[in-house]
Amino acid sequence: MKYKRIEYHQVHSHITYDIPDQDIINAWGSLERFREVLSHKNSTSDWDNEPFGEPPTDDEDELWYEFFDNYDHDRYDDWFTERKGGFDETYEIVDDEEQSN
Repeated sequence: MKYKRIEYHQVHSHITYDIPDQDIINAWGSLERFREVLSHKNSTSDWDNEPFGEPPTDDEDELWYEFFDNYDHDRYDDWFTERKGGFDETYEIVDDEEQSN
């Protein structure tokens, strides 16, 4: 019999960019405008600061991800579930059809 275990993990990925100020100014018009857009981009509720300034325009929303694609970054993955002591898991039997794939 073949079975599989499925682990459910949570990982926090810390992705750090080091972008020259002049590149930010060229793309966003000013460092301040970049900071405003950044303040509106936080998707978690644990952000200590409320968004400030004008929300990003549709063009700025499009630019957001394209802009970072041009830069290298450092990445550190914090496997939160392993560090904090556990994760959920399920088990299931692998049927004949799945075994042949």
